[in-house]
Amino acid sequence: MKNQILILLFLLLVLVPIKSNAQEEEKVTVKISGHVWTESIFDTRQTVSTRDGDVLLFPANEVLDANGEDINAKSNFNMLNIHSRARLKITAPSFLNAKVSGLIEGDFVGSSQDHIGLLRLRHAMVKLNWEKSELLAGQYWHPMFTTDVYPQVVSWGAAVPYFPLERSAQIRYSYGVSANSKFSIAVSTQLDFKSTGPKGASADYMRNSSVPELNATYVLGLKSNFLIGANVGYKTLKPQLSYTVGTSTYKSEESIGSYHLNLFSKIKIDKAAIRLGALYGQNLYEFVMLGGYGVSGTNSEGEDTYTNITTGSYWLDVDSGLFGEKITLGLFAGYTKNYGSDDPIMGPIYARGGIDNSYRISPRIVYGAGNVKFRFEVSHDTAAYGTPDANYKVQNTNNVSNTRFVFATTLHF
Repeated sequence: MKNQILILLFLLLVLVPIKSNAQEEEKVTVKISGHVWTESIFDTRQTVSTRDGDVLLFPANEVLDANGEDINAKSNFNMLNIHSRARLKITAPSFLNAKVSGLIEGDFVGSSQDHIGLLRLRHAMVKLNWEKSELLAGQYWHPMFTTDVYPQVVSWGAAVPYFPLERSAQIRYSYGVSANSKFSIAVSTQLDFKSTGPKGASADYMRNSSVPELNATYVLGLKSNFLIGANVGYKTLKPQLSYTVGTSTYKSEESIGSYHLNLFSKIKIDKAAIRLGALYGQNLYEFVMLGGYGVSGTNSEGEDTYTNITTGSYWLDVDSGLFGEKITLGLFAGYTKNYGSDDPIMGPIYARGGIDNSYRISPRIVYGAGNVKFRFEVSHDTAAYGTPDANYKVQNTNNVSNTRFVFATTLHF
């Protein structure tokens, strides 16, 4: 009888599940997603662009030959697949009573024009989520690229130079002030999207300043049909470590600080959405926008001093699914303006520009509701080229225009 009882207890232990910490422990899960993206592009003239012309900024200026013919008035056609992308979304066991998730994402755009077609790291970050707060660490969208509100354009580049485009290594803390709003503060550095300076585009200028960029963001209306938010940021660059006077070299003491302010909003009306924003800032070169800085003179020790070039940008994006689930119509309009430098520029200029203003109008249509979609967009850009004065304000402008046609086929998985 005793042996039978022991056997029965053993069978109960084997056959009847007993809850334990080991059985309840969360597991690491990985979800694979992404898209295959192929596009055909036709431009009516040469453009200022990157990644084999894929990321468009504005039309190229006129260059006249000996007969007075514009060399850049030549059309261009290309086909690209470099924006095909794969991502890994990761969830992991809780840590410090927070839900843990992560993201690794890459494409084939390359970290520079010379590396086009090579695998590029887009995002690599981990998030800890508590009931009202979130901590993000890693490479992700810069706080100026507001994931709550951004243009839904077909062309790659997120509508630069009218909307800021940057990903950066960062640590960001967000707090849910209410169920409908959140406040975020972040420190970040540069990697692929770099400021420019005496040795060209480089992340060294921010690293050598020994100060990360600071950003604060507030968003209201997260769960409503009317969202509004603002972002403000400040960065410091150190353009050089040393300078030369005569035959002597000295340690550099000068740096330059720049600020930016970004306002944005989204309004939902039935099946339509209106997104809009306004940006005003100094030295916005790394956001693939107009602007930068220049040498304004020298200090008492003979070292270069610097002055910012200020840029404004204003944009509107509308899309509508009123024609059914398979058809989405949209329209983007953007305008950017060069407001010049704070002080007269006496020496080298480290900036993207030579333009007083530029605008873009681009209607689009997207067909498809499943994994496969056809996308078509027409973008008309006009840039006002001219001669910069001492404060880098462009005078005697001449408008140059380009029209781009984009057709893209996408497979999402």
